[in-house]
Amino acid sequence: MSSALSEVLSFFDEWKPTLADMLVSMERRFTDQTVWENVGLSRTVGFAEAKAFMDGFAQMKPIESGEVIVHHAAEVGNIVLTERTDNFYDKDGILIVSITLMGVFEMDGPKIIAWRDYFDTAKGF
Repeated sequence: MSSALSEVLSFFDEWKPTLADMLVSMERRFTDQTVWENVGLSRTVGFAEAKAFMDGFAQMKPIESGEVIVHHAAEVGNIVLTERTDNFYDKDGILIVSITLMGVFEMDGPKIIAWRDYFDTAKGF
């Protein structure tokens, strides 16, 4: 059985090469009860709500692909903490948004039960 940390790192790797790949990964790893919270910004439950949030984000920023740079990660049981930078690019590969954040994942094997990201909302996107 994979560790919670290896599952989270695999999830990040699955975000490449396109936004569509990221959404496929989210659909595969989310349950109907998965809570994804961008603290101070949004809260979704289940894949359908998460996809609607990402669709809205893509309307504001024409993202085509994303990458995650993990600076630090820690695991205790099924909980994974990440300090990371999420970069999103347009169709020409130009960086259009870079978000530095802390994340908390609660895992059940390969499934994400809860995902909370904390970042400076005053910086904007």
